[in-house]
Amino acid sequence: MAPHKPILRIVPGAEKTLKKLWKEAGLPWKTLDWYKQALVWPEDVSIKTALPGKDEFLFYPMNPSSLLPVLALDPKPGEKVLDACAAPGGKTLMIAEALKGKGELLAIDQSPARIHRLREVIKNYNHPEVLVSLKDSLEMFRSNQGIFDKILVDAPCSSEKHVAKSAMQMALWSPNRPKQLHTRQVSLLCGLSMCLKPGGRMVYATCATTPLENEAVVSKFLKKREGKMRLVPISEVLKDKPTGPGMKKFLDEGINPDDITRIWPRDHKGMDPMFIAVFEAGA
Repeated sequence: MAPHKPILRIVPGAEKTLKKLWKEAGLPWKTLDWYKQALVWPEDVSIKTALPGKDEFLFYPMNPSSLLPVLALDPKPGEKVLDACAAPGGKTLMIAEALKGKGELLAIDQSPARIHRLREVIKNYNHPEVLVSLKDSLEMFRSNQGIFDKILVDAPCSSEKHVAKSAMQMALWSPNRPKQLHTRQVSLLCGLSMCLKPGGRMVYATCATTPLENEAVVSKFLKKREGKMRLVPISEVLKDKPTGPGMKKFLDEGINPDDITRIWPRDHKGMDPMFIAVFEAGA
């Protein structure tokens, strides 16, 4: 199956210049129905084409599914935000733009190669205010408890779509990998939840399809942090956006599958798989 063409998220303030470049190139200007700051890739243009505005960093290409975790996080100017698994940087840029230079954004990743890529993205899109650091998210709780308003956990996951396209990744994959990732994902949420201020919000997202890394993680985390974290219904944070229910049979009793969301390519045209759950720290 051919890869989905990305949308082009327009950099704030660049719309006028970008629209002029596209008009000169004879390209249609069409924005995403549910997110007007993103251009739809022109239908008859190859995905390999360098579109006007690319070299000037007037837009950032990403799959529309990847917009949803940041929209659910809803960062606001003045807040202190942690992007806990930040590379390659598309979601980090969205958060930085939402903060409008007011507040604080710490973007971390434990991979030196991925951190290098993240730093390049931050530099190219001119956000020197973003603090980028090589850190393991599992260690953050040791010295950062109760300090963040918002935390995005775009967690390392099986990412079956990407694994299937890579011979090297397929060779490394094993049935134990989702189990290992499940354990790490639960640990990430438990540790990072301690870094939230009372009433703070944490968004958990993966591009995995296996329930072990999605619904089962939500159930285990809420059990471990019972009374300290609550699940926020997705309808409260992603109004008028593409959503779909979680898988009930993999959730503990009492957890409503409609309160989390799954994006399936079969149900959402042009969108890659995505799972999202939103949590809030108790007062």
